[in-house]
Amino acid sequence: MPLVSEKYLLSLAEEKKFAVPGFFPFNLDFLRVIMEVCEEERSPVIICQGPEFIESFGENLFTEACKIAAEYSSVPMALSVDHTFVTDESTIDKLTHTIDLGWDAVMLDGSLLPYEENVRLTKKMVEICKEKGANCTGALGEVRRFFPQAQMYKGPFEESFVAPPELMTDPQQAKEFVEETGVDVLAVAAGQYIRSLWDGEKPPFNKTARLDIERIKKIKELTNAHLILMGSTHVNEDDLALAARNGVNMIKIASEYAILWSNEIRKLLEENKKVMFPEDIQKPGLAAVKESMRRFIRLFNANNKV
Repeated sequence: MPLVSEKYLLSLAEEKKFAVPGFFPFNLDFLRVIMEVCEEERSPVIICQGPEFIESFGENLFTEACKIAAEYSSVPMALSVDHTFVTDESTIDKLTHTIDLGWDAVMLDGSLLPYEENVRLTKKMVEICKEKGANCTGALGEVRRFFPQAQMYKGPFEESFVAPPELMTDPQQAKEFVEETGVDVLAVAAGQYIRSLWDGEKPPFNKTARLDIERIKKIKELTNAHLILMGSTHVNEDDLALAARNGVNMIKIASEYAILWSNEIRKLLEENKKVMFPEDIQKPGLAAVKESMRRFIRLFNANNKV
């Protein structure tokens, strides 16, 4: 079916009380797995990827592949650009370029910047998006990042970490932010965090982050914006299910299946020294990724929605 807009899918999620999965293809084989599992589960999906990855994958090839996947999919798919690793003035040009490539939604994550600078950059991006007919997501509240490449990196993850309330999105400030910037979508911090892919974690994942569901409800009530969550791999799964039914319209997942994929490939190569073809090497990793995605689709109440 034809590519649909992010706005359409978020509105559908709002109407039917589920969260659209935001899945990240790390290569074209991931894209095939996303199509398969979403078709099997009858779930819409938003294909997400950051500007740095889009460029490194071959921006035209990767973008066109995502568009073709949507065209041949029997479930609705949208494209949405994730935030840059670092947000500054150059982010505007990077995101604008992805819109020109064919991505019709972008995320400017100024949540780690001073509030006034976040408002200024987000508002500027919103104006460009409106001119180009694209959706714009802004972000407010800190989702703590525990990987060295992150903006404002504060050190490695410790198992005792719990996101304090002062890092989370303030509902009243969220209302002001949406009004000042005109964003279509707001990414909120409600207790989640992002661990480093390189800290040696192996499945099963320790899902210790707890979401403040009442905070999410209040933000929804005051802003009436579409809400999304990022950094969801280590969130308690009962909390994710509750968030999907209480105002969160998209939940992004990436780290879990990146780790699953690499873990399964390492195991295979250690156990089978003769395996050779890339297709065979990837099979167990992609199978694990597919079942992880299936579990999230069902958690988000997104199955059997189309």
